[in-house]
Amino acid sequence: MNKITLKARGQQFEYSCASDVTPLRAARDQFIPIPTGCIRGGCGMCKVKVLDGDYEQEIIRSHDALSDEELANGFALACCMTAKSDLEIIAVEDYEKAQQESTETISGRN
Repeated sequence: MNKITLKARGQQFEYSCASDVTPLRAARDQFIPIPTGCIRGGCGMCKVKVLDGDYEQEIIRSHDALSDEELANGFALACCMTAKSDLEIIAVEDYEKAQQESTETISGRN
C-alpha cells in the first residue's frame, strides 16, 4: 500500500492506495472529496499536480484533458494513474490558486 497525501478543495487528506488501484478510486472508496467527472481520462476534472513520488500515467487519454506538455510537467489524471510509491498530489484547482496567491504575494512586494 502506498500513502497518498492529497490537497483538494482547500483541505489535506491522507489515505492508502494499493498499487493496482487509481488514487481517484481509492479516495472515492474512502469518501474523500476529490474532483471527478467521467473517470475515463476524458474530462480532466481529476487532474492533479504530482508534487512528490513515482507513478505511472496511462498514455491513452484525451489530450484535451491532459496535454503532453502537462504530462511532461508533472500533471496527471487521478483516474488513469497508479502510484508506484507514496505520493503527494494537489488538485489542479488548488495548485492554480496557490500559484496565483504566490504571484500576487511576490507582486505585492515590488
